[in-house]
Order: sequence, then structure tokens, then C-alpha cells
Amino acid sequence: SEWNETPLFLGWPAQFQRVHATMTEAGARLVSGLEALLDEPEGNIQELLGLAGMNHLGMELIARVSHHHAYEDRTVLPRFLGLFPELDATVDLLESDHDVLEAVLGRSRQVFGALRPEESNKSAIDLALKQATTLKRVLNRHTHDEEDLLIPPMLEAKVHL
Repeated sequence: SEWNETPLFLGWPAQFQRVHATMTEAGARLVSGLEALLDEPEGNIQELLGLAGMNHLGMELIARVSHHHAYEDRTVLPRFLGLFPELDATVDLLESDHDVLEAVLGRSRQVFGALRPEESNKSAIDLALKQATTLKRVLNRHTHDEEDLLIPPMLEAKVHL
């Protein structure tokens, strides 16, 4: 992007994008892993091992996203609003995104937490896949919103968060 040519981009904006990329990549891995599990015969050792892995990956993703957006709520958004009070509608939109994301994370905790080799079946895997797909979609939209709305004004004003 044109941001890569801006020296300030190499600071927090690049880190911001890297963190977002790791979360969206984990969401994509979760979806593809669950899709693969649906193709395994029920009770097969690969399915049982895969269930444990998908449970771990899903719960780890939830923890990472929760921590990241709590940090944004405590630090990034208030600092941004302090620098750009005229962009309060931008902060309102991102806080609304966080509310939607928190609801999806809550449901994801329930669904991914139920993925246990001793208790799961194909319908549980299918439900987890649907939930992972929703989480991936909401997360992708939100991270793009943040990058599109926060980074340009910061770079234009030549300030850091």
C-alpha cells in the first residue's frame, strides 16, 4: 500500500496490521481445519485429534481477539479520540464493532468449548464451522474497518498512538 512508503507506518500501524493479520490467519486456519474434520469418518483417530486441535485453536483465537480489543478499548480508541475529537463517529462505529465482536466471541466460546473428542459429533463440528465462519467474517470486517479508519488520519497528522 501507499502507507509502506511513509516512515511513520513502520511504527504502530505496521504492528497493528501484523497483529490483525495473525488473528485473521488463525480464523482462516480454524475454518479450514473444521472443514477438513467434516470429511473425516466419525470416531476416526484423525477426527479425534483434530477436535482437540480445533478446540485449542478456537479458544486461543478467542483469547487473543478478546485481549486485543480490550487493549484497543482501553488505550487505542481513547487516545485516537483525544487526538481527533472531530472523528467521534469513527470511534462510535469501532466501539459498535467491538460490541458485535464481543457477542460473537461469547457464542464462539460456547461452541468451540464443546469441541471435545469424547463428546462431539458431526453436527457439533458443523455448528463450530458455522460459528468459525461467522467469527472470521466479523473479525475480517472489523480489522479492515480499524485499519481504514484509524491509520490514515494518524499518518496524515504524523502522530503515533
